[in-house]
This record gives sequence, C-alpha cells and structure tokens, in this order.
Amino acid sequence: MTFMPLKDMGSRYRTAGLWQSVAETLQREIIFGRLQPRERLVEDEIIERTGASRHAVRRAFDEMAQNGLIVRLPHKGVRVRSYTAKEVEDLYELRETLEAKAALRIVLPAPAQLVEELAAIEQEHEAASRAGDVVRLFEANNRFHETLYGACGNSTLAEAIRLYSTQTHAIRTRRMSDDSWRKEAVRQHWRIIEALGKRDNSALAALCLTHIRAPKEFYLSLYRKGVESI
Repeated sequence: MTFMPLKDMGSRYRTAGLWQSVAETLQREIIFGRLQPRERLVEDEIIERTGASRHAVRRAFDEMAQNGLIVRLPHKGVRVRSYTAKEVEDLYELRETLEAKAALRIVLPAPAQLVEELAAIEQEHEAASRAGDVVRLFEANNRFHETLYGACGNSTLAEAIRLYSTQTHAIRTRRMSDDSWRKEAVRQHWRIIEALGKRDNSALAALCLTHIRAPKEFYLSLYRKGVESI
C-alpha cells in the first residue's frame, strides 16, 4: 500500500486548506487499516500531524459521520465506526436491493460509449490488480461501479448506492490483498461488461449481486472466527 508520509502531510494541508483533504486522508487510513474499528480520533493529534485548522478537522468529521465511517459517542468522543455481524448483513441487504434495482433499470444493450468507458476503467483496475497496488485498485473499482450505476437513469438511486457503498469500504478492502480474489473480481467485472451488450437485465443484476457478496462473506467469516474486531 502507498500512503503519503505523515511528515509530508502538513505542507499538503497548508497548500490546499480544505477540509476535504483531511476527510480523504482519514478515510483512506480507515479503509486500509491504519485506523482500526473503535479507534478514537483525537482532534489535537490530527491537527498536529496535518497542519489543518480545528474547523477543517471538525468539518471533515461531519462529512465522515454522514458517510457512516465514524461515530460520535457521548463522553467517548469520535471513534472509527465498528460493525456487528447483524449490521454488516443489514448494510449488504440494502446494497443488494439498491444495486439490483439499478441494474434492472439500465437500458440494454448499453450504449457503446458506456461499454467503452467501463472497459477503459477495467483495464486500469486489472493492471492495478496484477501489480498488487490496492490503493489504485480500490479507486478504479469505485469508478467502475459509480459509472455502471450512473447509467441507471436515476441519479438519486445512484447516489444512494454510492453512499451505502462508502459505508462498506472498510469491509470490502479486507480481501483486496488476496491475489486469487483480485483476479476473480477482474473476471467478474469483464462479465458485467459483456452482459451490458446483451438484453438480459436479470442476468446483469445477478452478476452484480454475486460480485458484492463475496467480500461480505469473507469479512463475516473473520468475525465468526474472532479474528476481526468489527
């Protein structure tokens, strides 16, 4: 994984001066395990290591709380959100409902422009997979799905999918270090692209649901074994 060294962060925040930069960095640290579930986020520590203002850090916390990545607990401050097995199941039930609905709404055969755009993203995703670059892989994967579901013709539905997908980022990334899973994810993406050239929305929806279920099951298997502190 490639992270910006902490000693270089200060100049970035002084230059950008944006709360988004703080939120993006903290989100990455949660997604890739630098910040663990239930770990406390201390304002003063984040200000010191980033050079950001208190206002920027608090605004970043607001955004992350809205996206479900952190929680504010009475008398305990701000902590990285943790999930029970039931909460994981509930989140994925909602994701499946939303993503199946979006897949069923995409007009098939899809326009050549959409297919070409997804193929270009998938080539980048595949290259990142081969290189084991999980940061670039994660970002390309997000672009793939946002582009796919953006074609459903309902921007509110697409935004809901993005929001709930964000809440499962830390769940999904647990398997990205697994070479065999990365290869399977690439194969599934290409099958989704192939399905866009046909006229069977039900088959497309089934492929999409199969694709999102495996990371959930892997995460829950860790939970059941007591390996994962969700």
